[in-house]
Amino acid sequence: MLNHILNVPLKLKEEDRFMNNKKELVRLLEEKHKRTTLNKYKKDFTLFAKDNIKIITKDARKGFVDFTFNSCQEKITELLDKQLADTGKVRAIILKARQQGISTYCAGRVFWKTYFTPHSRSVVMAHDSATSDALFNLSKTIIKNMQNTFKPNEVKSNAKEIVISSPHFKKEIGNDKPIASYRLYTAGSPEAGRGTTPTIAHLSEVAFWQHDEKILAGLFQGISEAPGTEVILESTANGAQGEFYRLWRGALDGENEYLPIFLPWFSTPEYYRIPQEGFERSSEEDLLVEEHGLNNGQLYWRRLKIAEGGELKFRQEYPATPDEAFISAGASVFALDKLNKLIPQEPEKKMIFDFHSSTWENSKEGNFHIWEYPGWDSNYIVAADVALGVGQDYSCAVVLDTDRKIIALYRDNYIDPSKFGDLLFYLGRYFNNALLTVESNSMGVATLSRLTQMSYVNLYKQTKISAISKEEGTTPGFRTTQVTKPHIIGNLKNAVENDDIWIGSKTIIQELKDYTSTSSGKTEAASGCHDDTVMATAIALETLRTHYDKLTMNKVPWSQRADSYYEQEEIAWL
Repeated sequence: MLNHILNVPLKLKEEDRFMNNKKELVRLLEEKHKRTTLNKYKKDFTLFAKDNIKIITKDARKGFVDFTFNSCQEKITELLDKQLADTGKVRAIILKARQQGISTYCAGRVFWKTYFTPHSRSVVMAHDSATSDALFNLSKTIIKNMQNTFKPNEVKSNAKEIVISSPHFKKEIGNDKPIASYRLYTAGSPEAGRGTTPTIAHLSEVAFWQHDEKILAGLFQGISEAPGTEVILESTANGAQGEFYRLWRGALDGENEYLPIFLPWFSTPEYYRIPQEGFERSSEEDLLVEEHGLNNGQLYWRRLKIAEGGELKFRQEYPATPDEAFISAGASVFALDKLNKLIPQEPEKKMIFDFHSSTWENSKEGNFHIWEYPGWDSNYIVAADVALGVGQDYSCAVVLDTDRKIIALYRDNYIDPSKFGDLLFYLGRYFNNALLTVESNSMGVATLSRLTQMSYVNLYKQTKISAISKEEGTTPGFRTTQVTKPHIIGNLKNAVENDDIWIGSKTIIQELKDYTSTSSGKTEAASGCHDDTVMATAIALETLRTHYDKLTMNKVPWSQRADSYYEQEEIAWL
């Protein structure tokens, strides 16, 4: 009996010990599974999004669904992951069509990075409060609908900021678990976001920000350059103007660290409709098939969209190319389709000018590009646009032959106007003492003065009538006025549209694309762009128009051309 009594508590203790051990084992296994899963989520945004992010699709009847990436989102993930692996951080600018899910993707990605990055400071900013609120609320929705096992603790939450403590964050010695913050801004004032030091940023619809230059300057100054940081700008186009366009151009040209990502409308599978019976493609649609490989279903969807809002609106909201996106959204002066047919060509030579020896030297980084050397019996025009030379606008000179081919280009934004006169002197001499036309506005006066001092033999002079004596005279240079500018730009526009000019320079072609008309009717370079080569080309073409007969019928005497050929050793050109 005694033994029986003694044995009962012993069995209970053993059972308790067993059950406790079992519970501890289960707890350890669950903890291990949690850590393993978290590590997988940390490395794979696609998996994290599918398992933890719930979104509302275009079909709201389905309610919240798992965030499974579409083809556009898959492409972005691939590109950003590669950039992160290659550089240690993400810097991307995304040009998109409408309703491709890019804003949702970026919002989800920012939350994912915040969730796995202790002490991170994430910023989301859009062009208006409605869009900012929607993106911010998406983060709150993500937290609400996450698996309980991985749901972060909201340390702080209000209308503008979320502070979280993630289960992935490890405890720090002497402190509680570290935190991460996610803050909302609206690009409504020049001071928006100023003073912040974000490590992760999602900047949405940047092309529509009212104070884009000041806001971005403030944000970029504070962005951390530490490994793992991410900055993503995304927007539909709003014309060839503004900071978004400037940054996009810079990204394409390799002038900044941002990865340019373009998503044409036909990269979205949903943009498809079964064609009606009897559907036949137009010649324009045949060209789209040839250029982009579109099918009839995509073309039919395109027709329906154009019927809704017109072709111009379609090209703006659903572009097929980056150029189409920007130019269609803005008031471009020159025809995009014609400019796209002007294929840039590598120059035969690149050179720099040595002012000490008045010689030209070969250089891969040279700012003088030549596509065709002067012919023995050919005549040329050198037209120049002069800048201050302080690193902003460019002083440039184009060389135009009588067949309307631009065969050479000089471009530099640090050359002094007077020294530019020296350079033009030798440039004109080499091209058979070319008819040299210099814009006489502003800094052009100093350049013309230097050329006059050097006694250049073939300087363009503009007719001028004295306001006092009413006598007709001439003055060196070409003056651009409210009357002459529309005229010469119109002539250049006609030449481009009629395939009446050859341009091999990438720089000139791009400046033509960036040249827009304002709401007041003025024509100028888009914000953040340049039009120096445009003006030089327009002046060259006008000079050819007014002096064609003289250039072709009364050729420059051989005695005046000797500088170019019999004195080559002196100027060491080739």
